[in-house]
Amino acid sequence: MKRWPAWLRDHWFLGMIGIVLLVLLLTVSAQIFLWASIPYRGYGASYAMIDIPEGTAAARAIEILEEHGVIQRSPLALVYLRLTGRTHGLKAGEYSFTRPMTPGEVFDKMISGDVYYHRVTIPEGVRSDEVFAQFVRAGFGTEEDYRLLFRDTSPIADLDAEATDLEGYLFPDTYSLQKGTTPKAIVAMMVARFREVFQTSWVARVTERGLTVREATTLASMVEWETAQADENGLVASVFYNRLRLGMRLQCDPTVIYALAMRNAFDGNIRKEDLKIDSRYNTYRYSGLPPGPIGNPGAAALQAAVAPADTSFLYFVSMNTGRHFFSKTLSEHNRAVWEYQVRPFKLRKASRSVSGVRGN
Repeated sequence: MKRWPAWLRDHWFLGMIGIVLLVLLLTVSAQIFLWASIPYRGYGASYAMIDIPEGTAAARAIEILEEHGVIQRSPLALVYLRLTGRTHGLKAGEYSFTRPMTPGEVFDKMISGDVYYHRVTIPEGVRSDEVFAQFVRAGFGTEEDYRLLFRDTSPIADLDAEATDLEGYLFPDTYSLQKGTTPKAIVAMMVARFREVFQTSWVARVTERGLTVREATTLASMVEWETAQADENGLVASVFYNRLRLGMRLQCDPTVIYALAMRNAFDGNIRKEDLKIDSRYNTYRYSGLPPGPIGNPGAAALQAAVAPADTSFLYFVSMNTGRHFFSKTLSEHNRAVWEYQVRPFKLRKASRSVSGVRGN
């Protein structure tokens, strides 16, 4: 029987080993990429929120993903990352998953840093303590954190050298925040938005009107509270300007509410005796603008304070429809008060009395 030469037998053996290894490699690679291409969702809720802390190694990040049912448990996960050269590419942060995703999509999301943003909406006009309470409830810092930052006026010192706090300069908006955003960064963001809205040209315009930025912001905060109708902002601002020019007291109810709130004495109602409270914020008792803003005005109110409507109005009264009636004279105003406030009240009272009699 013919024997194969030794060198040929050795090469054949090595060749067979090479073929087996190649088949194994191709098989494993196929399994890896098949696993990486199949969408998976192992969490029962409508979404999964996971947090990858700073400095988390790839192996631990994979464990977190598996524990939360974002990817299927498999020893192939780390191998896949190594084969694709992305072991060190996973970014820390908070991630939200709402649909079945392939491991490849999951890793791409984390490599791109597509983190979850918490949206906090601050309504226009609210006081700073209410602003800060919103962020605290959303998990961003403590009341003490914001209390200290509130007293630091350095971010607006060039605009308002008289400021003792940041009331009026925390611009109301919807803020998208990553988990871990600090209170200092949030306050800086809000002040930056105020500065963006209150343009340099506006500073010159209010100066021409004889007001400082602080006074214009204060007036805007009053406008914000007096009407919810954007088309009335300029009219309300014109009433305040006209009264200031004539030396009339502004008689703005929201300033009294602010004075009461500062003393923790506001219960949601304003009474006749409240109009006598001894506070510089009480514009029924003291002439001129109050010492500072009574809330944080939005863009429309700020613009109205910078460029009010050109009117001769000195009074306005609620028509109980969400809108106001504006008057030039006291007699005209008194008639409007009777028509929209006193008369409807008397009619309602009479109607209740009749209903009470019938009920008996």
